Order: sequence, then structure tokens, then C-alpha cells
Amino acid sequence: MARFLAISPQSQFWLFHVALALNILGMVLTEMWLPMVVGAIVTTYLSVDALVRLRYVLPLKKEIRELRHELERAKQSSRDQ
Repeated sequence: MARFLAISPQSQFWLFHVALALNILGMVLTEMWLPMVVGAIVTTYLSVDALVRLRYVLPLKKEIRELRHELERAKQSSRDQ
């Protein structure tokens, strides 16, 4: 996740999916199969990585952060009593 900090995860998701679509279009329209196949494999990996990060990792990190805050509040209230 620390790789692409200048662009939001949602923008990364769309960027990598558009790049994958352009790669596939390039494979259909040109004779340069080997570079296009390598590019399609790389952009497929980036697209799947961005999708997993957007749908699962970021919400999980948010939930863990909220649980930690709740745990700290519970510890603080138990110390006060």
C-alpha cells in the first residue's frame, strides 16, 4: 500500500483497470504479442491488487482502528473506576 501514495486507492483502481483494457485492446489491434501479454499480466496483477485493497484491506484497517480506540476507551474507563 505504500507504493502509490500520490494517488487515491479509488483512482488507482480505475487507472489500473483502464490500463488493462488498453493493454487488451493493444493485443487485439497490434502484432506485438509478447510485450502486450507481459503488460496484460502486470496490469492484471495491479488491477486485482487495487481491487482487493479497496474492497477488503482498507475497510479492515478502518475497523481495526475503531476497535483499538474502543479498547483504549474501555481500558481508560476501567482504570478510572
